[in-house]
Amino acid sequence: MNGTRHTGTSVAVYKDLKEQILHLELPPGSAISEIDTAAAFHVSRTPVRDAFKMLEREGLLEVRPHIGTFVSLIDLNMISDILYLRETLEQAVLRDLTAGYDKSQEFRIRLLLQRQCELLEQDLPAEELGRAFIINDNEFHTTLYELAGKRTVMDFLTGVSSQYERFRTFLNLGDRDNLLRLYNDHIKIWSCISSRDYEGLSDVVSHHIYDGFNASTEIISRHPDYFCPFH
Repeated sequence: MNGTRHTGTSVAVYKDLKEQILHLELPPGSAISEIDTAAAFHVSRTPVRDAFKMLEREGLLEVRPHIGTFVSLIDLNMISDILYLRETLEQAVLRDLTAGYDKSQEFRIRLLLQRQCELLEQDLPAEELGRAFIINDNEFHTTLYELAGKRTVMDFLTGVSSQYERFRTFLNLGDRDNLLRLYNDHIKIWSCISSRDYEGLSDVVSHHIYDGFNASTEIISRHPDYFCPFH
């Protein structure tokens, strides 16, 4: 029973810390200790140590022997590879959805788009808005994959995209205009799917995935300490 309890606690600590890391509440490069984390969660160090190991395997924590444990820096080389993978898969999945699109599925998508619109209309602090919108953004794309019968593909992408999720948060936390651009892209994506506009869909998906990365030089230059050297 003790092992089961520790496992459950470890997973809970892991999930909470992962969310803090992905949302940049624990910034890249920041130090994190087992003792302080155990005190914050009111648990022993054993489940915290297990949670740290899980996060290290995902590349979100880095252990420096005899120095300490740190939130890993964002790897722009990996981001570039993830963007390539994401565009390739998204183009294929959304083309499949366009070919087999069932109009009865439209309500789910339109509801998600309405929620995004309402979110943007709220007078929320920039960071709160950015984090909330990214959650809605993820739900929108996951739903498209589900409607195409490719939820497993999305699960795979999610499993390898922790660095990408942090990067998206970094780009969008204080930029309402960029969130509006993402929302408008979502409108265009769904419009292309529902009208079976394959050419327009290919174009908007490429821009949707790459525009933020291509325009990120200035904001990255303001926080160079968050990133591994790009080569």
